[in-house]
Amino acid sequence: MKFKVGLFVALIASTLGAVDVVRVDVDVQDKFGGDTSLVTAQCLTKVGMSYDSAVVERDVRNLMASGEFQTVMADAERSVDPDGIVVTFHIQRKMRFQAPLDAEGNDFFSVSKILEESGLKDGDLYAVGDFATAAGKVKQAYAKKHFHQATVLPVIRMLPGGNSCHVKFVVNEGPQLKTRDFAFSFKGQTEFDQEALRTAIGVYPWWNPIGWFSNAPASDDELAQAAEKIRKELANLGYLDAKVDDRPMRVPVEGGKADIVYQIDEGSLYRIGETHIEGVTHYKPSDVAEKSNLPAKGAIAGEKTIEDAAHRVMVTVGSGDSGLADTRVEVKRIPQAADPHVIDVVYQVTEGVPVVINDVVIEGNDYTKDKVIRREIALGPGDRMLEDRAERSQKRLENLNYFSRVRYSLRPTDRGVDDSGAEYRDLVYEVEERNTGSFMVGLGASSVDSIYFSAEVSQSNFDLFAPKKLFRGGGQKGRLYAQVGPRIQTYEAAVTEPYLFDRLLELTVEGYRRQRWYDEYDLVRNGVAATLAYPVKFWPTANPFGRLGFRVSTEFLQMEDVEDTRYYLNDKGVGPTSPIFRDEEHEYGDAFEQAFRIFWSHDNRDNFRIATRGGSTYIFGDVVVGDNNYWRLGASHRHYFPIFKDLGHVLMCNVRAETIDAMSDDVPIYNRMFLGGPRSIRGVKYRNVAPLRRPEQGDDMAPWGGQTLACVNFEYTIPVVKMLRLAVFTDLGAVGEDTFDFDFSDNFAWTVGIGIRLDIPMFPIRLDFAAPIEKPDDAEKEVFSFTVGFDF
Repeated sequence: MKFKVGLFVALIASTLGAVDVVRVDVDVQDKFGGDTSLVTAQCLTKVGMSYDSAVVERDVRNLMASGEFQTVMADAERSVDPDGIVVTFHIQRKMRFQAPLDAEGNDFFSVSKILEESGLKDGDLYAVGDFATAAGKVKQAYAKKHFHQATVLPVIRMLPGGNSCHVKFVVNEGPQLKTRDFAFSFKGQTEFDQEALRTAIGVYPWWNPIGWFSNAPASDDELAQAAEKIRKELANLGYLDAKVDDRPMRVPVEGGKADIVYQIDEGSLYRIGETHIEGVTHYKPSDVAEKSNLPAKGAIAGEKTIEDAAHRVMVTVGSGDSGLADTRVEVKRIPQAADPHVIDVVYQVTEGVPVVINDVVIEGNDYTKDKVIRREIALGPGDRMLEDRAERSQKRLENLNYFSRVRYSLRPTDRGVDDSGAEYRDLVYEVEERNTGSFMVGLGASSVDSIYFSAEVSQSNFDLFAPKKLFRGGGQKGRLYAQVGPRIQTYEAAVTEPYLFDRLLELTVEGYRRQRWYDEYDLVRNGVAATLAYPVKFWPTANPFGRLGFRVSTEFLQMEDVEDTRYYLNDKGVGPTSPIFRDEEHEYGDAFEQAFRIFWSHDNRDNFRIATRGGSTYIFGDVVVGDNNYWRLGASHRHYFPIFKDLGHVLMCNVRAETIDAMSDDVPIYNRMFLGGPRSIRGVKYRNVAPLRRPEQGDDMAPWGGQTLACVNFEYTIPVVKMLRLAVFTDLGAVGEDTFDFDFSDNFAWTVGIGIRLDIPMFPIRLDFAAPIEKPDDAEKEVFSFTVGFDF
């Protein structure tokens, strides 16, 4: 509760004139007793000084700012004898809470828990309203534990001899009624996706981890706020007149639980009729309509659809040749006489004025460097203010994920106008910084890697040279990662500078240790690498088309725990045998490799995790020298095609090809190529689509690998409910024995299957069931495979 503070002056200064203050009184309304001279000691108003109402008003503010008083008011009266002014301060002091807190009627919460939830601190000063607020916090805590009828009343007892008090909370807990489910009762016969309505209010199915770390609406206030979210969701679906009762019913069900049922009058579904743009004089309305992508006739008249179109009209008018800043767009919805459920939408434009940018001002960045923000802004001093560029810059800043909020505005200056009559204004970008560091630990699993533990520390706004700012604010990316399991161990550290020398030149420096346990041997890679990448432009004014990059790395490779089983030297299982993996260890076991790679990459997917359109391409060439000398070429392309766009069906096609050849000796086993497993050819065991070797005794074939690889994957996904998709797929691939060996007759595999995609944030799961139509004779089947992660 807030207390009103007032200054009552009986005689205004103009009447009093230059009259002296003859007395300063304190009217204590709380009756606590004690010395009131401390009040006057804090005031600038003193006996003998000329009366000044501004000074008295300042005294009132200062007394309230001290935090010792519930209310402070002052008045001034002319004294009868002698002739002067009497200033009286009317005060009510706060009470000092003295522990312990007492409680009555509480069974579920202990007294200590009630004290914790109330926020009261022993020895602190509180007003009467503060105790009521503390009781409200306790009531809210009860509501979160499903005591929805709980009441909490503070009882204050003053202690003798001062302003100290004891507080007792009188609690009536009422019944505990846990929520079983949220349901929606519609007045009409309309059928809605109730799962979407639950998601809109923050209620998730049991299998969604987001719900594990968030609370569903519980208190009356939260349920009322949820009702507004439901109304907005319905309005976005075209039910513009939808009404939602903000006091939902709690319907008891078995087990001492209740369903929360919202009563909804959804009203009628509206569709868009004609659309018009009015008030535009600097552009043709038809041109504005075309560039603004207005909703089509017959489209559902969703509230967000209409508002987004109005925003696009504002951006269009604020851009172009004229660039009219401060343009406003008002939306008028006019029901058609023939069918009131069809509305004509009129976008009434109030044009702004042309503006030239005087300066670009950055505000709110406490540790992020100005240059990190400015390089994302496509406007500068002297440029014409264009809304599309300003908004695009805002989105680029938002996409950095450094800020919880980004806003831009124009601020007047005293510079006047330029020769064309455009006003000079400052373009101000106001940012609110967020925590950009993260620490994640978790368990992962796949049919290849088994179960593994992972931990990652990352900073997306890293600054290697700013220890005083905790290495934040430079726009770099820093990462430490560890993965430990029975089949794999990985340790990585990397730093990326996206604007080396303040140019679009990205530098990544990394160090790593990667160890994998195969059935026949273990492989350890220890390395450091540096990568430079630059956007490719076919001419200076063109948009970048991919990135051209160079990578230099040094690796030390070790083969460990190598088996000494003897295998036939050819793939026919006849002829001489040898402990081939021991031979590989002897020849290539401890080796240094210096690799030089040139690559080109391009990615225009609409989403890096669950793409629905666009594609990504990667083409590379390697030259490797050192203890092993070889070259390698490779290319891959993945593309997504939206099928039945309204239903969310997506067809993915992935193509990959590589070849390798030694410049001296042979290609070591650890650099050869393999297919098979959940990330290449599902339905065939990991690394079994490749030349194999038969043991001298037994039937366990060993992957030996080849030097040419080709793989094609097709996958068609169908959304079922949010975060759940079904997939059907087919995989084709083969590995040739030699360089550019396209005779895949002996090592070709073709599989088909179905899968389940659980798109759980931070923990996506892919479950696949596949069977081979054709496979290499000795390759093993793998009907079921699973991975954690997106795509291949």
